[in-house]
Amino acid sequence: MQNFTYAFNLLTRIPFLILCWILAAHPLSAQTNQKTTETDSQRYLALMLLNLTDPDNIGPEPSLIRTANQYGLNAVYITIPWDKVYFSSPTETPKWAKYDEQIKIATDLGMKVALRIHLGRHSTRIKGFWDVSDSQFSETNKPLLSGYQDTFFGFDNQPIVNKGIAFVKETVNRYKYLQTSNKLLYVSVTNTSTQEGEYPSTLITAGKESSAVYDYSKSMEVGFRAFLKQHYTKIERLNFLWGTTYKTFEEPGPPSTPWDPIESFRQRYGKDWYIYRHMMFKKYMEQMIDAVKSIDPAIKFVSDYGSVFDSPSVMRGTLAYKDLNKKADGIKVNDNIATHDHRWSVDIIKSDAPASFITANELFVSSYFDNNAHLKQITENFEHGANVVAVVISAADQMSRSEPFLRPAAAQWLNKSMTPIVYSDSVGYRLSAAVEKKGAINVAYDDWSKKAYADPARPRPIRVRLIEDLLTQEYWNEAANHVPYVFRPVPMQIIPVNKDFAYKLPIDTFSDVDGTVVRIDVGALPSWLRYEGGQLRGKPTTLGDYRIQLKGIDDEGGAADAFLTIRVDTRENANKPPTVDSNFSNQTVAIDKPFTYTLPKGAFEDIDGQVVKIEASELPSWLKFANGILSGTPTKLGEYRISLKAYDDLNAFVETYFTIKVVEPQFLNAPPYASSTLPVKYAQINMPFNFILPTNIFGDPDGYISSISIQNRPSWLDFSLNVFSGTPTEEGEYRLIIRAYDNAGAYVEVPFILIVEIPELRFELVKGGSKVDQSVIRKLDGDDVLPYDSLPPMLNIYAYGNFEYDRVTFDLNGPYRKQSTTKTFPYALYENELGFAPYVGRYTLTVTAAKEDSAIVTNSIQFSISYGDMVNITKNMADWAFYPNPVESVINIKLPEQQPGDSLQYTLITASGIRIPIPESVITTSDNLSNIDLFKLGVSSGIYFVRVENNGSFLQQFRIFKK
Repeated sequence: MQNFTYAFNLLTRIPFLILCWILAAHPLSAQTNQKTTETDSQRYLALMLLNLTDPDNIGPEPSLIRTANQYGLNAVYITIPWDKVYFSSPTETPKWAKYDEQIKIATDLGMKVALRIHLGRHSTRIKGFWDVSDSQFSETNKPLLSGYQDTFFGFDNQPIVNKGIAFVKETVNRYKYLQTSNKLLYVSVTNTSTQEGEYPSTLITAGKESSAVYDYSKSMEVGFRAFLKQHYTKIERLNFLWGTTYKTFEEPGPPSTPWDPIESFRQRYGKDWYIYRHMMFKKYMEQMIDAVKSIDPAIKFVSDYGSVFDSPSVMRGTLAYKDLNKKADGIKVNDNIATHDHRWSVDIIKSDAPASFITANELFVSSYFDNNAHLKQITENFEHGANVVAVVISAADQMSRSEPFLRPAAAQWLNKSMTPIVYSDSVGYRLSAAVEKKGAINVAYDDWSKKAYADPARPRPIRVRLIEDLLTQEYWNEAANHVPYVFRPVPMQIIPVNKDFAYKLPIDTFSDVDGTVVRIDVGALPSWLRYEGGQLRGKPTTLGDYRIQLKGIDDEGGAADAFLTIRVDTRENANKPPTVDSNFSNQTVAIDKPFTYTLPKGAFEDIDGQVVKIEASELPSWLKFANGILSGTPTKLGEYRISLKAYDDLNAFVETYFTIKVVEPQFLNAPPYASSTLPVKYAQINMPFNFILPTNIFGDPDGYISSISIQNRPSWLDFSLNVFSGTPTEEGEYRLIIRAYDNAGAYVEVPFILIVEIPELRFELVKGGSKVDQSVIRKLDGDDVLPYDSLPPMLNIYAYGNFEYDRVTFDLNGPYRKQSTTKTFPYALYENELGFAPYVGRYTLTVTAAKEDSAIVTNSIQFSISYGDMVNITKNMADWAFYPNPVESVINIKLPEQQPGDSLQYTLITASGIRIPIPESVITTSDNLSNIDLFKLGVSSGIYFVRVENNGSFLQQFRIFKK
């Protein structure tokens, strides 16, 4: 039954998506302008009540309203939660009493009322309203669960949206008398756990809240695929612009980057996803606006957001606030006291809005900040033209602490009528840049602040202009057919007179990035030449050069020109004409600005001679060509095709062309840039390889990175949505070129070296001690013998590999025993400022490196620290020397030279005189040095004696302290 319900809901949501596209392209005339144009010159300092308690709990709100009125506040912003009015069932008697009382108290005191109708519900109270399958889903396929354990349905889920609309209408209808009596400020509709109307941006998993992007529900995925097919038409075009290799439109889905959710909106595919989410969100919000105004068109609707300019606003879907609010009467945002500039947050909303538009801000009272910080926000909001500042207070003690800033704020501002803001300067930014660079705050704020605080003592309002370029038809121009281009210009053909000639046109003369070249048409031909089945055939009868136009036609009728010259000579000619070794990129230049372009070296090549001359023709009057350099200052807008001919030493030539487009300076594209290089990466043979291209490696100063392509990519390696993945089958080194294109077609390249080989570990001996003092002594190989007198007092060991590891485990055995595990690079036996002393003896070091809980590689070596020479490492040591003391786990004893028949026995004697024979299994003897492993023996801390006997005869006894 659940599957049937889910399938039904999914099917009912999809027609809504189609309706969205129709309405977006052809909005209904009745919806074109329902804004309320009445301008209110009164400022409002409002108490904001979240009403989080159950409906039967009267709570502190009535007292808070009365106290707020005493402090001078003139409005109350009251939340009316769907899941409190209809607490358990949509058919129960609604519980309005609590909210009726709050409204009555406020209006009796002469305060205006704003209503926040909250449609989010507690996750335990959705039965009968919607199912879990109707939820918005995160990029990790988890249904929405956020603060206060709230959840919400998909914006595109029309059957549930209709239920929400019904509650909005019911609420507005109940309180419409407030509008009639001029006591209603505005109405908003919210849905997130923080009571804001936007896409949620967090997810609670296992009790922990983290960032998340919504909505990846099945219907959104289906709708997004339909949206892509509508705009791209061909999967080849989508692949070209997305940098993917999909076979059909059933494969691509909303992009997601669970490792950093906000990265889901980078590049072309991310912008497409942002646009689609925006469409669904806007349609939902406009239905809520229509629901409110269907009760009374004069009621003002204010969109209640967390923000429209910071980084989370990318995930909220609120960056395109102008388009979202074409039918709204205002916008409210929530300033963070610590991080937001309160003047900027008002300027950005108010700048392009009509005079009647309500600009509101939320002040969340916090005990972490003093009264001056709270007062500062109110002052700066009102100074820059805010109509409303709503102060969130939920408890009596919080209200008492707020009196010192609420009273003066009310006294200062509420008796002053609002006057029009005069902007003396302006800044602007594009929506695409704000999405790419994680918020308008990262695009326009610096320019704004330089102008706003030019005189720090007298900050001034600055107009902020948003160009919503992603929502224009120009954005989809790239999704139109890309005509073919000349991939490999056809070199001159030199043929003898009066002999049969046949030449098949190369199939790679033209190429097409988003389709296929279906045919090549040939222009006017001399009388002796014909074109049949892709071949030029004929017998020339007259000497001379014949220039023939070739036209490559793609599968959508797009065309590109190339030219072939046939030279008819008196005899056979073995000369090979030059070829074009690299294509020329089209150029965009600014009018009235000097332009210089140097032809790339090696652009033309001649395999049997040399290129001796290059000619440029069809030049506009302002452009000159000399010594391989085009230069000039364009004086007229337009697009110019520049023809180039390269001649060899026998006067044969090849011909190609490129275009120069002259534009106004503001349309001149700045090319993208690479901010860093990529490290060499290693892949293990026959093991899955995965590498996420760093998001900050490419940037664009005046647009965004639209797509990324890979050159020299091996067949086993896939690159899709910025992720490399695949399983290499043989060792080798691959030198890839990563090319990033901006939204104007310019590109930048960085090399990427990928080495496939067998994993390995290598070691270095390091001076121990503090991080500052640590330094590499030498490489540590198997069978190394290290002179004791050449070593520092403390030693450490580093391990390095040709792969990245999640965990590295060390096991050092010998005169000293140490086991450790580290996840920190450089991988060290000791992560802290410790080390081990250079105890003489032979060591075995075993290191295991693992990734994702599976062992990748283990390497084991033996090395020695010698007090003598390379052969006898204990030479020159005194007999019966023992170390260390105190001891952690291994005690070492230098033995005298042993004689035939000697048989040593070791006994551990406790402080109370108990004798414990030490078994041979914990003793290792080599080079007249015994290593006794007290750790294996399980010895606890304390004072002991180690007694050594030979065939029962006493030899020596040592007093030791075991740590």
